[in-house]
Amino acid sequence: MISDVVCECLVKKEVDVVQMVKIAAVFLGGFLISFELMVLVSIHDPTRMLGPALLLVGLFLTVFFGRRLIFVEYEYAYFGGEISFDKISAKSKRKHLTDVELKSVEKIGRIGDESLQKLSVTKICDYSASKNNENTIYLYFKDEKTGNNTVILFTPNQKMLDAMKTAVNAAVYREFFSTARKN
Repeated sequence: MISDVVCECLVKKEVDVVQMVKIAAVFLGGFLISFELMVLVSIHDPTRMLGPALLLVGLFLTVFFGRRLIFVEYEYAYFGGEISFDKISAKSKRKHLTDVELKSVEKIGRIGDESLQKLSVTKICDYSASKNNENTIYLYFKDEKTGNNTVILFTPNQKMLDAMKTAVNAAVYREFFSTARKN
């Protein structure tokens, strides 16, 4: 009987300053466009009912689509030596981001390590709760589909880290997991 480890982890994206500016711009833009439509339609509408109706519809649409920027979660699923990354927006829309075979991972480390700056990285994917989170780590690997040297930032829990130990190659295990125990 074969026993595979299955592990899932769900993290909520923390709102930082850049994301707050984007959210404010989307909401402000939506409100301004809705108000402008109300004013323009109200000038030509003799009943004066279409303008406020357009304003309400515009505000509803702004809030409906803007909440997808605010409520972002990432789900990590580990099974059989592979990690799958998904993005969940507003607890309603799921998008599959990528799969990573842990045997292809060349380096794992903490986000604050100086060794991250020494790597020749083509693409960085941030699927973490926050870059400032102490549990955020990176995976460095060569993407087989594109050939890019890729870094994925993510924030796994301890159960997922324990599951990952069995799937990485020996050099990565010695470098990250045996030093992580000491620190």
